[in-house]
Amino acid sequence: MVAVAMAGAWTRLGAVGQADPSSAEPGSRILWVYLPALVVEWGLTLVVCRVGRPRNVLGDLLGKRWRDARRAAGDVLLALAGFVLIEALETGYAGLAGARPDSAASAWLPQGPAERLIWVLVAGSAGFCEEVVYRGYLQTQVSALTRSASVGIAFQAALFGIAHGEHGLAAAARFALYGALFGVLARWRGSLVPGILCHVAIDLTSGLLR
Repeated sequence: MVAVAMAGAWTRLGAVGQADPSSAEPGSRILWVYLPALVVEWGLTLVVCRVGRPRNVLGDLLGKRWRDARRAAGDVLLALAGFVLIEALETGYAGLAGARPDSAASAWLPQGPAERLIWVLVAGSAGFCEEVVYRGYLQTQVSALTRSASVGIAFQAALFGIAHGEHGLAAAARFALYGALFGVLARWRGSLVPGILCHVAIDLTSGLLR
């Protein structure tokens, strides 16, 4: 329940990113957007992995990891496939009649060398922490409580979409869809690793190559 409440705080934090990026002073995103985002992301991760527990359960939440080259190659290929699929979906959405740039999302994107450098940390943290919190903790807990993997996947995906609601209803729906895809991947693979790799790649690309 604490983690769910903190996820709500993440949604409210998104309002910070709605400022007009053209009016932001150099480096202002670092202090007013990126650093608060990092605090929330790692705060959520700390809560689900350690608070109220006798030991750190991060390893349990991550699931199966690389024991050999075959496992590593499989995870990398799955991450690449997920990246291509989500980028294709985003491109298709952007090409729809009437689709407009997401000003809230644009306000997050870095401008200048300093912001780009910090963005690498932000993207890496978001990809890692959000997968641990949503696909690792929430999906596992809800699946266990309801005795249904499908309910666990749907619940975390819906909450993932809501937590990105500052970008608008359409974006929230897309994030919920991507959350469901990540959830299915984590369940099928028994690991968060390919989802983390894919998530980080998408966030890095959005800030550094656009």
